[in-house]
Amino acid sequence: MRGIYFFWVFIVCALLTSSIEALRQYRESQYVNAIAAEVVRKAGAEDNRSRVIALRDYLRERVTYRGAAYDDRPFLRATTAETLRAGRGYCGEVTRAFINMAAAVGVRAQRINLYGGDNHVVAEAELQPGERALVDSQNPPHVRDLESLDQALLRPEYDDYSTLHLRRLHVNWLVSRVKLELGTLTYLIENPHALKSVLWLALAMTSLAGKFLSSLVLRPSSLVLRPSYATAPSDQ
Repeated sequence: MRGIYFFWVFIVCALLTSSIEALRQYRESQYVNAIAAEVVRKAGAEDNRSRVIALRDYLRERVTYRGAAYDDRPFLRATTAETLRAGRGYCGEVTRAFINMAAAVGVRAQRINLYGGDNHVVAEAELQPGERALVDSQNPPHVRDLESLDQALLRPEYDDYSTLHLRRLHVNWLVSRVKLELGTLTYLIENPHALKSVLWLALAMTSLAGKFLSSLVLRPSSLVLRPSYATAPSDQ
């Protein structure tokens, strides 16, 4: 009985945590979307290229890696709102900020990890169908202008790239020169609150499904087998 009680307490806590993280994500998105829209409006940006440049330059002016914490960074890194409010962050944080701000104004982008003598994180944004360019929002930038991934790899400091930064997990041999089209997964990867909300919800749903299936397996059969007795032949 106590086990059932703790199970339902866990389910309620998991769903509550998921809801809190979803609310945090909603509030953060409202904040980030408002800033992105204002930046684009002030720049008079009317196409993707001009929107990308406006957002990139805004971040270069307002976010710096100088004074940013390095040793105490969370595994999922800072959120976009945290980076914008603090005005501090490394290439990974400022790239996340660009990707989310770009999405807010209708520009598709995802991160690209560049490897070599000078490891770096940038975004790859869609300027128009079939045309993409790397966007380095860090200041000072390593890739100053908009250029394609192929152009960046001609630089002596870069010789490899990947969409997912699996080198943090020491499995970089799996992703050498692999660029995945993550689509909507980019939203979860670049928004820690949304990712945690989904994970807590998935944990609750998986636990409920496991409880339901186990109850089916352990439920006693409603059919009771009774011994059968043969009828003795009549003496007639």
